[in-house]
Amino acid sequence: MENELEMIQTLFEYQNFGLAPFPIMPFSKEIHKGNKGKIFFDNAQSGIQMSEEEIYDWFGEKKLDNCGLICGEEGNLSVLEFESDTVIIRLMSLIEKESLDKISNLIFYNFLENLYSSTTFIRTPDKKIQFWFKFSKNLPSFLWNNNKSIKILEGINIYSSGYIVAPPSFIRKNNLIGQYEIEEGKPPVEFPNEITFFKKLLSE
Repeated sequence: MENELEMIQTLFEYQNFGLAPFPIMPFSKEIHKGNKGKIFFDNAQSGIQMSEEEIYDWFGEKKLDNCGLICGEEGNLSVLEFESDTVIIRLMSLIEKESLDKISNLIFYNFLENLYSSTTFIRTPDKKIQFWFKFSKNLPSFLWNNNKSIKILEGINIYSSGYIVAPPSFIRKNNLIGQYEIEEGKPPVEFPNEITFFKKLLSE
């Protein structure tokens, strides 16, 4: 009962943040292939939120279901993910070496320095760190494992399309179960317009 109440309350919070949650298969990252779960996913992709009654009914019955959030313009969500705290520190060091005399570098450095307290802060089951923002064109989608030629983005992923699995979901991997956890429950904030680092790098 406690787990389903936590899920329902968290989903209401996501909807208050203007996000578009939907159900995902238990202990998985997979969407429902049929039934009403797929309809909720299709609706969320169009920015249509579940009603309070639908959330109560679905997650009251499907007690083990995970939840996902639509990324991109429709879901009003962009996610900046780092493999570890070390990746953030390394990026800050690179910016510092380049010169903090440049206003753009100083803004980016200060942004990274304050990330943990400025917006939604999530830890994934594999200990990655996510920071959620309202959808921003300055955060184009990028997966480090699919493009390791951009060395400066090592250990960084950006989700501005598709969907993510969200807290308080559980994932089973290699017979181990881990949970997505909210470290800082602030609503996603606007990503600074002045920070074009990722957009410039990924449009070259």
